[in-house]
Amino acid sequence: MGALLTGTVPAESAPICVLNHTDQRLFLTVDSQQGQRIEASTIAGGKLCLEAAPDVSQGVVGVFSSDQSLEGCSRLTRPNQPETLLDFHEFDNCRWADTPRGFSVGTD
Repeated sequence: MGALLTGTVPAESAPICVLNHTDQRLFLTVDSQQGQRIEASTIAGGKLCLEAAPDVSQGVVGVFSSDQSLEGCSRLTRPNQPETLLDFHEFDNCRWADTPRGFSVGTD
């Protein structure tokens, strides 16, 4: 990493997280808008977080029955706004905890 200029403060990263509040072992993914990705199989009650770059403003969390599954559920999110999965059914039929959606996705 390059040297910091005198008087500058490094920007802080923020996590993009998905929490598995089901009773199932599931395969979770977290992607940032800049192509960062993390994935893992998690037990019931587990979580997966990606420390996103400081300039990342949104991401996508995904949930699948296994790492071989083609169908699952995904949700648009942003850093510091963990998404909590309450119930999982394949084919984009999941129940998520209510999370404030205080941001918009630009079309440009």
